[in-house]
Amino acid sequence: MDVNVTICSRLVCFVTLLFLPGVAGADEQSLPPGGQPVEVACGVFLGNLSAIAERSETFNADLYLSFRWRDARLAFVGDEPKRFLEESAVEQLKQMWWPEIEFVNTAAPEVTNRALEISPDGSVRYELGVTGDFRADLDLRRFPFDRQTLAVRIQSFIWTVDQMVFVRDPTRIGFNPEHTFEGVSVTRLTTDVARRRIPGWTTADSYSEFAASIDVKRSATFYVWTVFTPIVLIFLISCTSFIVPIKDFSDRIGISLTALLACVATQFAMSFTLPQIPYLTVIDMSFVITYACIALGVLVSTMQATLLRDPPDRAERINRLAGFGLPVLFLLLIALCVIL
Repeated sequence: MDVNVTICSRLVCFVTLLFLPGVAGADEQSLPPGGQPVEVACGVFLGNLSAIAERSETFNADLYLSFRWRDARLAFVGDEPKRFLEESAVEQLKQMWWPEIEFVNTAAPEVTNRALEISPDGSVRYELGVTGDFRADLDLRRFPFDRQTLAVRIQSFIWTVDQMVFVRDPTRIGFNPEHTFEGVSVTRLTTDVARRRIPGWTTADSYSEFAASIDVKRSATFYVWTVFTPIVLIFLISCTSFIVPIKDFSDRIGISLTALLACVATQFAMSFTLPQIPYLTVIDMSFVITYACIALGVLVSTMQATLLRDPPDRAERINRLAGFGLPVLFLLLIALCVIL
């Protein structure tokens, strides 16, 4: 029994000594190369911006990312680079050092394709296409006449700035201006590199962050025809109440109430697409103005019927003044709401 234990122990020691250099070499290969922080050149190309969800403050984008760095330990003799695609690229990355990129403002983007190329001098180029829903901090006060900056943020939570830093690759940054993006137009794509600390962590470690900023301008044509045009027509219809004689006060109130309900129905129909935010957008202010002006028209009719009891000639002047003045006031307030 003791002899068998001794033989097994020696066998384990022999196997350990046999594979230890390989394990140590693998650990060494997984560390950043050189004594200086590795510079990883980053590039991004926006292929498609399919949707911006205002309610959830997210946007869906198709991106092509490029990362380049040099690792002298990967140098080999030859003229042609080594190329790895899809799963073979994933397996190769497991056997070498790479930036271990993570997306900060999305959970798990879908990788559509990937390619890894290693040149004879140890230069590495890793490219991948991703699509996903990215979180955005939207300022919708000017909605739907707003401009937004959508960000895609990339960090490596494995390597600190003492080990790896991102740098911009200006040759691989851009977007296709001929693409049609849903509801918005992309005006510019810029990139930036910054040093970040993880909020809440007590460690003083900082990490390099690469951020791509997509400046977009919303096309408001859809909302002009589906929101602003209906509420303007609804209010102008409510102003026809001043054509009705004051003695038919109930008919006047009926016209105003019908216009008010139509405005409420329009806002309710749009509430499924409008953002749920604690402040008023331009569209919200337009509905508030419409409600206020309809209520003002009802107030004028009520004062005519109960308090003023004007003679016919004076009542006619008030009707003309309200019939023309209220629409002018309404359109002026709507214009100021859109412009300011």
